[in-house]
Amino acid sequence: MRRLYLTIILVSIILAAALIGYLLFTPRILKEEFIGGKYNAKIIFEGVDERGFRGGEIVYTQNGTEHRGFYSSFLNSTLLWIEANTSEDAVFLNWWDYGHMIVGFTGRGTIIRNPSKEANSSISNPDIITEFDSNEKLVDVAKALTAADPNLTKSIMDKYNASYILITTEDGGEKAPWIYQFAGFNQTLYVQLSSSSITFNAQDYTDLGKLTMIFRLLNGTGIEGFTQVYSNEDVKIFKLN
Repeated sequence: MRRLYLTIILVSIILAAALIGYLLFTPRILKEEFIGGKYNAKIIFEGVDERGFRGGEIVYTQNGTEHRGFYSSFLNSTLLWIEANTSEDAVFLNWWDYGHMIVGFTGRGTIIRNPSKEANSSISNPDIITEFDSNEKLVDVAKALTAADPNLTKSIMDKYNASYILITTEDGGEKAPWIYQFAGFNQTLYVQLSSSSITFNAQDYTDLGKLTMIFRLLNGTGIEGFTQVYSNEDVKIFKLN
């Protein structure tokens, strides 16, 4: 009986070692999902983020040039809604992280889809960024999202012929300090995140921060001139009237 137990233990050790070796040295097999559409897009899934969403890259070809950007499945239902409910010439104001998803998946336009070179400090892994938008556009979008006066937001949207705002709970959470900073504000006067804050929490905002578009859009505060046309637990879309 003792020899049997020793044999079982030995076999278990060998199998565990084999599994570890496989995980460490076998090349990762990425799953590709072809979307097609206007720009023949595909998604390359690479893993799961801290919120449990599948993430990776979206790859598509526009005007003969291949573009690659971040992709996260948390935006999937929103992208399907955009594709089905907006005109093909629609332009979105959104933070840059979602730009390639919107363009590649739906064929719609965005003001920005890349960071500017000046924004590299806000990216956890800047080496993977190969395209950049102008810093003027990035700053304009940041100002539109942090404005206390909706008329400033409207004027920036008019400047780029944008008719929709797409905002996520991450914009009001972990991304918010960067957005305020790029708009030229001291972010600590507007939002003070706890160490665990990833998504929007109204309690993180100061009285000054509660006057800005980020807070008002995500908190459900009505804003004259804007109509909410889509909402789920992660994303809201507003149309400029």
